Amino acid sequence: MSISLKHNDETKFKELLDLYFVRLKRFAISLLKEDELAEEVVMDVFLKLWEKRDKLDSIDNLTTYLFVSVRNTCHNFLRQEKKRFTDSLDNAEVELARYEATPEDDLISEEMLEKLNSIVDDLPPKCKMVFKMLREEGLSRKETAKVLGISANTVDNQVAIAVKRIGEGLGLDLSIKKNFNGLKSFLLVM
Repeated sequence: MSISLKHNDETKFKELLDLYFVRLKRFAISLLKEDELAEEVVMDVFLKLWEKRDKLDSIDNLTTYLFVSVRNTCHNFLRQEKKRFTDSLDNAEVELARYEATPEDDLISEEMLEKLNSIVDDLPPKCKMVFKMLREEGLSRKETAKVLGISANTVDNQVAIAVKRIGEGLGLDLSIKKNFNGLKSFLLVM
């Protein structure tokens, strides 16, 4: 995706801000654990984006670029404050959107959805963060790896952990490949 703000197009810039602000702020909150600070970080990233608007043609994927910029800005802030940055994401507080029934999901009971949400809430933070980036932000595994500063294999492993824990919690036999793959598809698309 090529971005062009060279002509000082403030309207286009505002559209970008509106499109990404909430998502990036949630991500920053999960790393910094402070709402106001997270907002400041995201605004700093957008300010830098505006200041470098003449050089934006080289950005291949704006979403990945913005998430990585927010992660790096959070990391820099925490380093300056001599706080420990959670590179391993083990201490990140991740809030996931709730699974909710849609008209197409008539076969899924409300009780099953509540159980699913409860199991997802209990996932380890690193696993939950990977899950969030894939499911809610719609990033690919490579983009998720880049944003979180981990390998694509780690992303795969965290997805496998999530699917295994959710499957076990729902009482599914995941030794059957069809069940494992079906649950994985269901979880990441819903």
